[in-house]
Amino acid sequence: MTTTLVFVAAFCIVAVLVYMARYSGRVLVARTRVIDAPIDAVFAQVIDFGNWSAWSPWLTDDANTGLTISGPSASPGSQCAWDSPRGSAGMIERVRSVPRKSIGHKLRLKQPFPLRGRSQWTFVERDGKTEVCWQLNTRVTFTMRAFAPTVKGALELDCQYGLDRLASLVEPASAARYQLTVLGPRDVEACRCVYQTYQGTIKGLPDAMRQCLADLRGQLGALGVTEIGAPLAFYLKTNIKLRTTVCHIGLPIGSADVGSMAVRDMPAHRAFGVRLQGDRAALEIAWYLAMQRLTADQLKPDQRLPPFERYWVTTDNAPGNDGVIEVNVPMLG
Repeated sequence: MTTTLVFVAAFCIVAVLVYMARYSGRVLVARTRVIDAPIDAVFAQVIDFGNWSAWSPWLTDDANTGLTISGPSASPGSQCAWDSPRGSAGMIERVRSVPRKSIGHKLRLKQPFPLRGRSQWTFVERDGKTEVCWQLNTRVTFTMRAFAPTVKGALELDCQYGLDRLASLVEPASAARYQLTVLGPRDVEACRCVYQTYQGTIKGLPDAMRQCLADLRGQLGALGVTEIGAPLAFYLKTNIKLRTTVCHIGLPIGSADVGSMAVRDMPAHRAFGVRLQGDRAALEIAWYLAMQRLTADQLKPDQRLPPFERYWVTTDNAPGNDGVIEVNVPMLG
């Protein structure tokens, strides 16, 4: 009996190792952004680790983050190490730089996933603006190989968020920008909404939302009913790989009689929230940040309820940088 158990255990271990060996674990990520600022201003933000806490996606806003910078600020060999209780930890070392052209780093992340590799920055002047490319060439640990696509998706959002934050520091105040604020766990009041269903691409959602809300308001107006709160979008099913979603786009109407219009009730519950002010193109990053913080704080999402957005101020009636959208992840407890 003991021999059989040993054989089965050994077989399982070998099977897992063979399965993991199918994956290389290599992760390649590159994000490019044209920043409306002189190349010297952009290069200065990246070359000096002392500036990274203002824009890096890994140096969180957590006041308890341990941050250590060593070595000459703009020379090869300088290092930046960080460790946050919220789950971000790692070290980056500058290995080479060419003023106004490129910067190369060694990178080691410990959390939220372990990996090692290289980080490469390139800068090109474009008619007074700066085209910045941030590229990561890394490899996850052997035990993480099967999750390499997930790691790649997370790093892509990290790079985009970092470039966006970098741009917000040096671009004119009138440039399109956004700000993310973590609201954390909150009580959400019950809500009764009329709604229409959207099924299609994530890219097509903004136009569909404008049309759905116009239709709903027209029907409510014909019934003499007034909406009593900000529009909502409940996400029933989302396929990140295919970039598609099924959602209910709704308007709160309280206890009003709306005849045969479709109605859904959202019960009172707890939800983890993140507020996005500005360009709605950053909604995916807002959702990523919400899930990242939810996990770091060891909170559990309530999968019985759909995550949702609440549109407090839309860019249809305010300048682009003044739009306010909250993303909410229902949570247990």
